[in-house]
Amino acid sequence: MKILAIRLKNLASLAGPVDIDFTAEPLASAGLFAITGPTGAGKSTLLDALCLALFGTVPRLNAIGREAKVPDADGDIPTSDPRNLLRRGTGSGFAEVDFIGIDGHRYRARWEANRARDKANGKLQLSRQSLYDLDSEQVLGSGKNEYKQLIEARLGLNFEQFTRAVMLAQSEFSAFLKADDRERSELLEKLTNTAIYTRLGQRAFTKARETGEAHNALKDRASHLLPMVAEARAELDERLEQAQQQFKNHQARQRQLEQQRNWLNEQRQLQAQHSEASAALQAAEQGWQALAEQRLDLQRLERLAPQRHQFHRQQVLTAQLAPLAAQIAAQHQQQGELQTRTGELQQALLAARQSLADSQAQHSENTPRLRQAFAGQDSLARLDNELTTQRTASQQADQHVAEGQQQLQQLEENQQRSLKQLAQIDEALAGSQHLAGLANAWQAYLPQLKQVMLIGGRLSKGREELPGLQAQASQANVQLQAQRDHYELLFREAKAEPQALAEQIDLLGGMLQDNRKQQRAVETLSRLHGRELELRQQLEAIRERQQQAMQQRQQLIGEGTAAKAELEAAEQALTLTRQLLERQRLARNTSVEELRGQLRDGEPCPVCGSAEHPFHQPEALLQSLGRHDQAEEDAAQKQVESLNGKLVELRTQLGVVNAQLKDYQQQQVQLSEQLQPLVAQVQAHSLWPALAPQDDKARTAWLANQLQRLDDEIAKDEKRQSALLALQKEAARLNQQLQAAHEAQQQAQRHLDHQHQALASDEQQLQQGLDDLASVLPDDVLKALSDDPANAFLGLDQQIAQRLQQLEQRKDEQEEQQARQVQLDKLRDQQQTRLQAQQQLQQTLASLVEQRQQAQANLAELLGQHASAEAWQQHLEAQLEQARAADADTAQRLQDLRTQGVKLAAELDANAQRQQALEQECQQLQGAIAQWRSEHPELDDSGLDRLLAIDDAQLGALRQQLQHAEKAIEQARVLLQEREQRLEQHNAQTQGELPADDLEQTLAELQQHLNVQEQQCAELRAQQADDQRRQQAHQALAAEIEQAREQWQRWARLNALIGSASGDVFRKIAQGYNLDLLLHHANAQLRQLARRYRLKRGGSALGLLVLDTEMGDELRSVHSLSGGETFLVSLALALGLASMASSTLRIESLFIDEGFGSLDPESLQLAMDALDGLQAQGRKVAVISHVQEMHERIPVQIQVRRQGNGLSDVEVCG
Repeated sequence: MKILAIRLKNLASLAGPVDIDFTAEPLASAGLFAITGPTGAGKSTLLDALCLALFGTVPRLNAIGREAKVPDADGDIPTSDPRNLLRRGTGSGFAEVDFIGIDGHRYRARWEANRARDKANGKLQLSRQSLYDLDSEQVLGSGKNEYKQLIEARLGLNFEQFTRAVMLAQSEFSAFLKADDRERSELLEKLTNTAIYTRLGQRAFTKARETGEAHNALKDRASHLLPMVAEARAELDERLEQAQQQFKNHQARQRQLEQQRNWLNEQRQLQAQHSEASAALQAAEQGWQALAEQRLDLQRLERLAPQRHQFHRQQVLTAQLAPLAAQIAAQHQQQGELQTRTGELQQALLAARQSLADSQAQHSENTPRLRQAFAGQDSLARLDNELTTQRTASQQADQHVAEGQQQLQQLEENQQRSLKQLAQIDEALAGSQHLAGLANAWQAYLPQLKQVMLIGGRLSKGREELPGLQAQASQANVQLQAQRDHYELLFREAKAEPQALAEQIDLLGGMLQDNRKQQRAVETLSRLHGRELELRQQLEAIRERQQQAMQQRQQLIGEGTAAKAELEAAEQALTLTRQLLERQRLARNTSVEELRGQLRDGEPCPVCGSAEHPFHQPEALLQSLGRHDQAEEDAAQKQVESLNGKLVELRTQLGVVNAQLKDYQQQQVQLSEQLQPLVAQVQAHSLWPALAPQDDKARTAWLANQLQRLDDEIAKDEKRQSALLALQKEAARLNQQLQAAHEAQQQAQRHLDHQHQALASDEQQLQQGLDDLASVLPDDVLKALSDDPANAFLGLDQQIAQRLQQLEQRKDEQEEQQARQVQLDKLRDQQQTRLQAQQQLQQTLASLVEQRQQAQANLAELLGQHASAEAWQQHLEAQLEQARAADADTAQRLQDLRTQGVKLAAELDANAQRQQALEQECQQLQGAIAQWRSEHPELDDSGLDRLLAIDDAQLGALRQQLQHAEKAIEQARVLLQEREQRLEQHNAQTQGELPADDLEQTLAELQQHLNVQEQQCAELRAQQADDQRRQQAHQALAAEIEQAREQWQRWARLNALIGSASGDVFRKIAQGYNLDLLLHHANAQLRQLARRYRLKRGGSALGLLVLDTEMGDELRSVHSLSGGETFLVSLALALGLASMASSTLRIESLFIDEGFGSLDPESLQLAMDALDGLQAQGRKVAVISHVQEMHERIPVQIQVRRQGNGLSDVEVCG
């Protein structure tokens, strides 16, 4: 994977547009380049643009929570939103990166964001990303989810891997080197993104604790749910069976006595129903006599019914004749008015037709002259068009002449300037004639000159560094002696001997162990005492709940007794109702049915004398009585079922309460059983003699005071132990520093010796190079190269480059002068042709102007007062059309009047005929009505009007009222007969042995026995159900306990291996493997960067040591490394992590940020050597730093420069 270009616009301080092309010079040939600029100028913004374009986010915003907000145009947005990088005051911005993917294709990734309508104060819109294949020239994806998959597939890296493999931050690895095991495991976890191992260790610890608690809770529940033994359960089942058998025997005796009581109750009900039926028959007969007047009106209405339509028709005819006569009179008046208007319109039609003839004659007379006017007008328009075209051509010809003259003049001026410039170039070349030979062979001598410049620069720098190295050697000696003094001072101030320090720490550890053992004993006694108090509180709570359950049991027994009594009464009522209904059905015997079958329509009834027989068909009455009987039986049955359900529910509740009482009793026994051994454990404890004298309320406080005292003593000892351990640790650290100072002193001396040797070698090489160049360089240039090689080489390079450029410029100028002369001759010929065309167009234009003036005068004479031929023609046609419209309108109005007159005459004839027919029909109706009234003299006018006012609905209601009264009599007679028969049949079925008073007393005593037996059965069933419930619960819990035990053992084994509350156990195990892999990759990098050093694990579980191959594979502490060595190791670790992140992928572009500002000159030289080694591997390395010394050593730079007002610009130099 290789980065080809970075482009951006309006991001942070870089307004842009910025285009950094790594395939263009000088970046294309530079393996190492620097991104330079002052702090805050925007160097890191270039890396932000790289990440934005590829992944849509940046590392420094990823760690910010979404809770933090910043204000924006339309509200607050999260601080972590990458759109915050959009420059304030701009409407849009983008970041774009070209790169080579793992498949070898070139791609372009783009991220862009904008505000609404690209306004600076518009609402911030959603960002967009797209991926473009530069080789196939097609867009691969623009949706965010699709884009994420595509970019990771093309790069071979995700965002986290990219930020660790391509952008290397050394500060994290410097901290990684100097950290302890815990901090190193946390840093390694962060660097490798493997926090899952910590979470797995924590999860194993949590699950082991949770499953253990669940297993103990299930075992505790099972101890409270023990079922009966087999013998006790068999005895319970036998007792229940005996009690149920006795209950059934008493119920059979109760049913016999209840049947006798029901017979007596039914007898009393039948006697009451007979009395009610007799009274109902008398009331129905009285109602029938009261309706005599209504029966008479019904007879009269039935006689009037055939004539009602004639009376109604007479009223309708009388209402129609009067308005019809008025309408006929109005139509006669309209007919006279129409005749007058018709005569007037006939005169107007004659005048309109005369006006039309006059207009047609005038139009025919002016038609020839109108044609001439149109022809003259067309000729004038043609001349206008030609004149316009000619004027345009004349103007264009004038313009072409002027432009040609301007071009001719410009070319002549350019030719003069070219001659002057050639003279100046010849003069400049004469001044550098002494360098002509060197310039002709410049490329041949250039490598040798660069080598002289590099050697001279290195020699000057070495001479400048020599005093510093001498000072470092002296300083190292001073620091070595200071470290020795500091180590001795540490033990003098602590008043301790190094040999006795470990013995004191061991003694203090033994004291802490004894105190902690005593603390655990107090905690055990406190826990036992707390458990004892808890069990006593539980016992008291169970006793209170048992008392409440006893009260609820007494209440349910009372409610059950009342419900039982109500049920018995309802069952008796149901039995009696069924017996009565059965007897009523038997009472509907065949004699009644035979009497109904003999009735005939129109003949009087032999029982009541009525001529109408509404129940001649017996099905209606039988169905009505059947429905009434069924309703009574259903109501009684529902009452019994409701009471039965209530009684069953009360029995169920009683069984539940009994089971609760049983459960409370067992819980008391179990708690007492738990309390007794607990009290024994408390009294058997070693601290019980000290606790026993204390009051019950003061025991808890006494235990707390003992724990506090032991905590204070342990804290004091731990504080002393921590101080001794800190002293031991500080002594170890100072000892390491002393060793490091010794190594630093030796290394400083070696660097000084090496510098002297390097200076001597460079002086010899510089002199040899100057001797080889003496034949081609002037003496002054040779002297300048010897004194200041870099500046002398740059000056010489500028002079040669300037001479070569002047030679090339003279050649180009001569070629351009010859080409301009050819173009100048061609333009002069073209200008002569344009002048001739201009004169000919001016003559043609004058002729056309004269022709137009003559045509204009002829047209004005023909038109006269009219503006144009069209206006004249429109005037004539308007006059003709107006006359035609007036003639047509008058003729149409006359025709409409005539049509209206014909229609009015027809309506008048029709109305007259209708009037005559209505009068004849009215006379016939009056004769028929008079004849009918003579046949019925009993109806006077008022009576007839009253009967006619009764409509069909009122007549139907009257007839229905009389039918209902007649049916009521028939139903009452039938019901009375049925009640008499049922009473006789019931009296014939005498039952019972006991008189009524003894019967009630016997039933009451029997009910008491049943209540006692029912309660006994309920209690036995409740005990049986409780035992069954306990057996089922105990079996279910046994399976759950076994499953919980298996889970707890599985998690406990896993917790023993990797679990811990903080997750550090598994983290250290996992990060040990990651550390091995990281060191493998880092050592591979060190072999190329600095073959002297290797990294190796040692000293602790995650400890690091440095193996020095030049010192006999001596193992050194990482704290003994100098600044430059630390940089080398940190860089190797960063590159090693990059190799881990990219796996088999080759990363050809690296961006190294941080780590250079704190390096001394020697360390900086080591860092530069390492960077040279990186670019020697074929990688393009970008270093981001504001250190001036690095800028001077890296010639190719991307410079970020401040411009003020928060703006910066970017320039590539080199």
